[in-house]
Amino acid sequence: METNKEKIKSSKLYYNSFGVTVNITRDLRRKKSLENCPLKWCITSRRVRSYYSTGISLNESDWILFLNESKTKRIKEIADSLQTYYDSVLKTQIKTLSENGTFTFDLLNKRLSKTVGDDLLVAYDIKIENMKVEGRIGNASFYQCSKNSIVAYTDKKLKISEITINWLNGYYKFLIAKGISYATMGMYLRSLRVLLNDAILSEVITENSYPFGKGKFIIPTAKGRDLSLELSEIKKIAEYNCPSETIEMCRDLWIFSFLANGINFGDMLTLKFENIKLNEISFKRAKTIRTSTEKIDILIPILKPLQEIINKWGNTPSQKKCIFPFLNNCKTETDRKREILNVIRLTNKHIKKVTAALELPDISTYNARHSYATILAKNRVPESYISESLGHSKKSVTQNYFGSYNKQERITYNSLLLWNK
Repeated sequence: METNKEKIKSSKLYYNSFGVTVNITRDLRRKKSLENCPLKWCITSRRVRSYYSTGISLNESDWILFLNESKTKRIKEIADSLQTYYDSVLKTQIKTLSENGTFTFDLLNKRLSKTVGDDLLVAYDIKIENMKVEGRIGNASFYQCSKNSIVAYTDKKLKISEITINWLNGYYKFLIAKGISYATMGMYLRSLRVLLNDAILSEVITENSYPFGKGKFIIPTAKGRDLSLELSEIKKIAEYNCPSETIEMCRDLWIFSFLANGINFGDMLTLKFENIKLNEISFKRAKTIRTSTEKIDILIPILKPLQEIINKWGNTPSQKKCIFPFLNNCKTETDRKREILNVIRLTNKHIKKVTAALELPDISTYNARHSYATILAKNRVPESYISESLGHSKKSVTQNYFGSYNKQERITYNSLLLWNK
């Protein structure tokens, strides 16, 4: 039961108008009251209730201190942060939608995904939570890593307006000293840049104070490195006598990705038997479905090694089943995303054992796609075919006049990838 003090405290973070109510609550649905439990914004409209993360968790004793308006530094910082976000972001957006009679949770989610207060870590938490709601677990993980890195650099409360060119230069030097790769560094900084772009849209900062761009801070990039293998190296990997079934499975999944037009693991693991038509796999990249207006069908000839891998590691054929069994027990999109990441991590771990045993460079799932494109290019396969088989959109209007490659051409070109002709 909610106490009187909870009601009194909540009134400061409370909105009730036009059929929409907002309050702050400690979410006990999955934990016991004495444990650290997340504080969440509880929003109700038309008897539908939805919870939004604050990025803050409190145990019962701290929650009581919070309700009693404790002046201890940590509790006061939490209270101030929540009040600032409530006043400048949440209440503003909900009030606008409800008073206009246009409130829906979908519209609120869209507004909040582009709306941040001046608390950087809260902005990260909101972005991460929205991505999880949308099933974008991989992207949420990138943003969490970026946030963790910033917390490691400075443990103080940080405002978005404090992210200046000088601050970024200091953060960059910190990452260099920690031995962070340029690829990882770029991921951290691009995530941060997105939040600052959102802050401009929300008028938290002005364009003049924006620290990224020409003449300001430029996100460093690594010198291009060769991410592709030679066909002779792939032959060694394919013919390697794996010391365990798990290593063999991971090796075979990597080979499948390579031969299947460099398909990424997310698309590969979600392929269904209904995607197989006339001994070819037909699918659309999940990435382009979400981000591109041009939805391209990718066609993959099922060469003999691909069929052998399906026979060895695949499900029993059924139109509605995935070709591979890894997602069989996944009930939600979040479960599927999490399992895909697990398979990628497992494959990256064990494919490195294979290349180490063969005295080859370290590789990951990412190298399969680069190897596919590079080997075809070295065999003078038309660039237009490589682009089409990778699922890239047409670069010019002229390309629209050319028809797609036929099945025999696809077989001919992809057969160049076979190490045993």
